Amino acid sequence: MKVISVGALLLAISSTAFAGNPTSVDDVVARDLSISGLGWAGHVGIWDGSKVLEVLNDGTVIRKNTLSSFKSASSYWGAKYGRGTRHGEIIEAGWAQRSFDPEYTITAQYTEGKWVYKNGSFVKVKAKFRCDTFVNYSYKKITGENLVTIFTPRNLYNSFPSAR
Repeated sequence: MKVISVGALLLAISSTAFAGNPTSVDDVVARDLSISGLGWAGHVGIWDGSKVLEVLNDGTVIRKNTLSSFKSASSYWGAKYGRGTRHGEIIEAGWAQRSFDPEYTITAQYTEGKWVYKNGSFVKVKAKFRCDTFVNYSYKKITGENLVTIFTPRNLYNSFPSAR
C-alpha cells in the first residue's frame, strides 16, 4: 500500500513540476480554480505572447496577467496547443471584448459584446463570459467552431491535442 501511495505522490509531483509553460501566441494555459473544494473544475486563459488573457470574477473582468501571477494563484496544469492557425486574430478577438463592458457569469451561456441597431440607434450589448466560454469565444470568432460541446474549463483544456 505504501508503494502505491508513494507512486501516486510522485506522479502528482512530477505532473506539476513538469507542467509546461506557453511558448506560442494562443497557447491555452490552465490551473486549478481558486475556490476551495472546486479546484478540479479548473481555470483557463490564453497566452498572448507575453501575458495571460483571462476572465476573472473581480474588478476588470477581461484582463492580462503575468504568467507567474496566473501560476501562483493555484496548482498550475500547464499549456496546450494545436487548435486554430490564426493565432494573433484569436487574441485580438478576445481582447476586443473589453470594449463592451464585460460582466462575469457562472453559467455556460455567454454573450458576445457588440453594437446592435435598435429603434433608430445603435445600442451596446454588454459582453458576458466566464473563463472557458471566453477562450471558446475567442477561438470560435476566428475559426467558426466551438472547441467543446460541454463547457467546463477542464473539458476545454483537454480538447487541445498537444501539451507543452
